[in-house]
Amino acid sequence: MAGSTLSRQPTRVGIYNRCSTEEEAQKNALAVQAEESREIAQRKGWIIAAQYIESESGTSVKNRTEYQRLLDDMEKDVFDIVMIKSIDRLMRSAKDWYLFLSKLTENNRRLYIYLEDKFYTPDDSLISGIKAILAEEFSRDLSKKIKNSHHRRQELHRQSKGAGLNITRPMFGWDKVEKDVYVINEAEAEAYRAAFMLAGEGKGFYVIANEMYDNGVRSKSGKRISAIQWRKMIYSPRAHGTMVIHQREYDFDSKKMKTLPPEEWIYIEDALPPIVSKEYQEEVLKEISARRIDCRFGEYTRDMSRVGMYDLSGKLYCAICGSVYYRTSFSSGLRRLPEWKCSTALAKGRTASNKEGCDNINLIEETINEVVERACKEQYESLFGTQQNIIDETLAAVKKAFRDDQSEKELVRLKKELEKLDRKKKILFEKLMNETIQDLEFKEYNEELGRQIAQLSEKIGALEEKSSTYADYEIRLTAIREFLQTGGAVDRAKTKDLVTRIDRIVVYPDGKIEILFNRVKLLGLLKIYDGSIIEEQLNEQFFRITAKYVHTNIYRERRDVVNEKILDIFRKDPHVYAKDLPERLGVSYSYVNTSIKELKREGRIRHKQNGFTHDGTWEVIEE
Repeated sequence: MAGSTLSRQPTRVGIYNRCSTEEEAQKNALAVQAEESREIAQRKGWIIAAQYIESESGTSVKNRTEYQRLLDDMEKDVFDIVMIKSIDRLMRSAKDWYLFLSKLTENNRRLYIYLEDKFYTPDDSLISGIKAILAEEFSRDLSKKIKNSHHRRQELHRQSKGAGLNITRPMFGWDKVEKDVYVINEAEAEAYRAAFMLAGEGKGFYVIANEMYDNGVRSKSGKRISAIQWRKMIYSPRAHGTMVIHQREYDFDSKKMKTLPPEEWIYIEDALPPIVSKEYQEEVLKEISARRIDCRFGEYTRDMSRVGMYDLSGKLYCAICGSVYYRTSFSSGLRRLPEWKCSTALAKGRTASNKEGCDNINLIEETINEVVERACKEQYESLFGTQQNIIDETLAAVKKAFRDDQSEKELVRLKKELEKLDRKKKILFEKLMNETIQDLEFKEYNEELGRQIAQLSEKIGALEEKSSTYADYEIRLTAIREFLQTGGAVDRAKTKDLVTRIDRIVVYPDGKIEILFNRVKLLGLLKIYDGSIIEEQLNEQFFRITAKYVHTNIYRERRDVVNEKILDIFRKDPHVYAKDLPERLGVSYSYVNTSIKELKREGRIRHKQNGFTHDGTWEVIEE
């Protein structure tokens, strides 16, 4: 089938160009390779359907965007042949090499290696696999040499304090004037010191970020400096001239950057001219630490005379270390979610990096609220079973506000007064006609009546407009009733009221949640809804609830949402191209590609190719 197709139509080639690490020092190596490969393809009479030029070097195929694009186009029938210079230009991993060959075979494509002037065949699998293994081992050794060289350069600087620092990123507060030489940027340093002063005075980092922005302070790139960045800058030992390096390094086996334990970090004192003294920085950080504890929970009392900013403030406690939980947030990709974390873990990290840290679980606020509501419903049915009276009372208050009877009475009164003024104006005109009054008197009285009528007309118009706004209040009341009965608003309000009666919620590492209520306050609330409760018959277990917190995978949630959107698009437009989906969904092409693969694997969609063309139809397989 493949041979007959190639004989009937011009051969299309997709060229992949990438330099090896040792060639990167050559200025035009990649450009030369790209031009060379194009000339070879043209000499063979092939049509260059696509060219993939990988400008970033790296061993991980996941982070090579052009290689990922090559794989995507392979499935979309963009080319018939993949052209490369040699195997080590494509990859240096035996595992990735065999995965590539599998995909090549699956999509009925051919591989041409122009340095050897031959097509890859199954007979070449052994020798090509050996080459890939050798290339992988070469890259591994090269990675070790680079890492050792980098580490030696850092150690050299630490010992001699003169060379090898090699900071590649611009640093706010300093300017790099030559290799390993940094001087203070006085304008930025002045803003840096001002931020320290504000932090020492009790200002939060968001306030500092706003004040600095309003005062015209910008980053090296001219952008706003965020609150998080200001926090890092004030906490960083770089402020007093100490650099901390070798905190992360690349792991060749996992193809990822990994964070090293603190004992492997390298501290280089006097690496930079100090902007503030070490003593002053420690004093400011001590003030920040003391203020954080005092403001949030230092004066918190169980009689609710002082409550936190959020419903759960001061109520969530860690079962491991006994510390209170703090509220933070993170981006899930879909939205920003509030999350509660053990304050010990926030301050000192996990035990893997700090023995004084804490490994207790984090709690997504939305999920823990659902757990508390569900547990309270099961334990206190009498409270959640009586809703109708609350709904009726609420609607009665809303109805009264909607109808606004006082406005209706005022409108009737003003209209009667307007009728009186109209009659007076008619009488005045009759007197003028009968010559009972003079022209001058008529003019004076007529103008006064006109002013009064105009004022009344304006008031009446405003009241009539207000009255028409609420003319459909009965329809609105019906909608409100349906929302209160089915939307769960009443239950959520009751749960919120119950939370104020909670003394503490103890969080265990296995997800167990223990809710401890204040006996007096809870009884006071329950007796409002259920007068049959007898306090003497209640044991301590009645005021204690045990529940289970199950972590929700936010990233899985996002994937499911995107998958459902893709299915909906395919139902409405079966002929849509996959390349058009990222823009419609607001995600990357690789994200869409992963979703489509997942949906195919689950048997929820299939693509019917229209012969040998690029067109086809998406079919959603309904359950």
